[in-house]
Parts: sequence; structure tokens; C-alpha cells
Amino acid sequence: MLPAYRTLTTPAFERETRKILRRNARFLGMLEKMLTALKDDPYNRSRKHDIKKLAGLKPGEGQRRIRAGDYRLRYDIFGHDVVLYALRHRKEAY
Repeated sequence: MLPAYRTLTTPAFERETRKILRRNARFLGMLEKMLTALKDDPYNRSRKHDIKKLAGLKPGEGQRRIRAGDYRLRYDIFGHDVVLYALRHRKEAY
């Protein structure tokens, strides 16, 4: 079994998450599921999660995204670190 990945956040991600959770406290459960999925399988080798690699982005811009309902979480993978950049509603995510 491979070791779990470590999740790191940016200040922008933390700010956006607080704002969303103030409006929608039920989203916390979906966020926890997303973070668990990213710790276990950020490359989505198991094909269990709706994770896609985004085209035309450089490392550090959130090259991948995971979907949870109407929200998209953008992240990058550096070694065994998953860096979370943005959590936004799908209308604002791209």
C-alpha cells in the first residue's frame, strides 16, 4: 500500500472554504470526502472520483480538479504533497 499524500492549502483556498461553509454548512461532509479522496488517490488511478486534469495550465495554477456537487476544487501534486489552490462554485471555477 502506498503512503497517503499530504494536503497543503493556500490562504486563498482557506478563505474561499470559510466563505462557502458560512453559507452552506452541509458542504462540510462533501469537503471531507474530497480531501480523503485526494489523500488516498490524487491521480484517480482507481477511477472512483470525478477528477480531471485541466489543459493549458502550468504547475502552481491548479492543474487538476475534483468535483463535488456544484463545487470544484483545483489542486496540483508535487511529490507526495497535494496543494489545494481554489474551491469555487462551478460558474466561477475556470
